[in-house]
Amino acid sequence: MKAKYIPNILSILRLFMSFAFAAVFIWGYPDYVMLAAGIFILSGVTDVVDGILARRFGWVTEAGKILDPLADKLMQCTALLCLVFWKIVPWWILLLIVLKELLMGCGAIVLFRKSREIGVSKYFGKAYTVLFYAVVMLFLLFPNWLGDHAWATYALCIFMAVMAFCVLVLYYISYLKNKTKKRRKATTDGNVCKMP
Repeated sequence: MKAKYIPNILSILRLFMSFAFAAVFIWGYPDYVMLAAGIFILSGVTDVVDGILARRFGWVTEAGKILDPLADKLMQCTALLCLVFWKIVPWWILLLIVLKELLMGCGAIVLFRKSREIGVSKYFGKAYTVLFYAVVMLFLLFPNWLGDHAWATYALCIFMAVMAFCVLVLYYISYLKNKTKKRRKATTDGNVCKMP
């Protein structure tokens, strides 16, 4: 096995962790909530590790560019779906997050069809993921307290919704900047070629 495939293997493991999380949470909640939380944390840790390995050693593959975000999105949506299933969080937050992921997925498809490039996660995308994991962990570890304080639940849900919206806007701005930069470069290159 080539070392450069280690990040991809970790991403595949995260895909299976999503199903394990769902199974433990749905059939074992609340008795096995700590096990579900452990799986969720392990998923986050492997996400950080495969990102560090890919960047530090240049172990970036085209498959990895697809597997890494897919594993992230699947775990995030699975966690929210489970929390909604047990009525720990309201249904509308799941709808908003799924809508955000669908919009970003459609944007990635359009980008790939136009430039044959697979978009990579930006720093604000990673920051969103870290904050998302932190908020979900609060729901997993303190469901009773949050259940007794509805304002806290809604505050955290609104926080997640605002984060999701900000990430969408930042990705769109980043896309426009890259598009403008490419146009300027193409224009400059064209002018240079025409010089006698």
